[in-house]
Amino acid sequence: MSNNSSHSASANTVRRLCPRCGSDSSAQKALPYGSTEWPLKACAKCEFIYLEIVPAYAALAGELGWDKTFAAWHTERAKDRYHVLRSRLGRTVRDQLRTVFKRTTMESLLLEFAAPGNVLDVGCGKGTQLENLPETYVPFGIEVSPEQAAHAKAAVAPRGGQIVVAPGAEALATFPPEFFSCIIMRSYLEHESEPVRALNGAYHALASGGVLLLKVPNYGSLNRRLFGTGWCGFRFPDHVNYFTPGSLRAMVEEAGFSIRRFSMRDRWPTSDNMWMIAARG
Repeated sequence: MSNNSSHSASANTVRRLCPRCGSDSSAQKALPYGSTEWPLKACAKCEFIYLEIVPAYAALAGELGWDKTFAAWHTERAKDRYHVLRSRLGRTVRDQLRTVFKRTTMESLLLEFAAPGNVLDVGCGKGTQLENLPETYVPFGIEVSPEQAAHAKAAVAPRGGQIVVAPGAEALATFPPEFFSCIIMRSYLEHESEPVRALNGAYHALASGGVLLLKVPNYGSLNRRLFGTGWCGFRFPDHVNYFTPGSLRAMVEEAGFSIRRFSMRDRWPTSDNMWMIAARG
């Protein structure tokens, strides 16, 4: 871990300083959305929202891997009848919106903004997204879970790609400068304990004019305000960073990127997620 982490809270967890500015917010009162085990803090200096205690990288490859914790989280949510009703309501609203607005997909963004060449999916899981890339792209991936990475390797090998088994921020620094035409961080940055280091690594590995495609939960959404602790974006300990449109823009720009697209259609107040297309100049 970087300088933005402090002493271990347990064998499997680490206590963090603010992952954006490095401030110590241990004296700050926890927000009401977390728990004693997983306290959610607002940085006293930059106001970034983050989980103060997070899984150690070694634990992410084992018992605290997202595939395992997500399955447990999903099972518990399914028992909550209020959550079921909220989910049905949310799906109804989304379905209505999709009749008016075209749904954003990673493939459509890739084809619109990314030049042919090497494409990296950070947090690639089993490699499903990489396997389905158009033929003009060579698939590369980073995955912390050896089990997930094994599936991904089989998926990209026929395309001449490669999978690195390591934490995202650490692995990004191992690629040659300006190696990729596009880096995908879809449902990744909210999981990354060192988001600034990851973004800096992405900037280093992108070619001039290359694009970064981002998708993260929107902590600033009306849904979070409406559903409170029942909001689907709260997943402990999987989601360790909680972005608003303002904090996402700030962190990406601080890493040197310019924003190519981040319009209202990419961050509807009623959407649980937001999309951003950034570029290396």
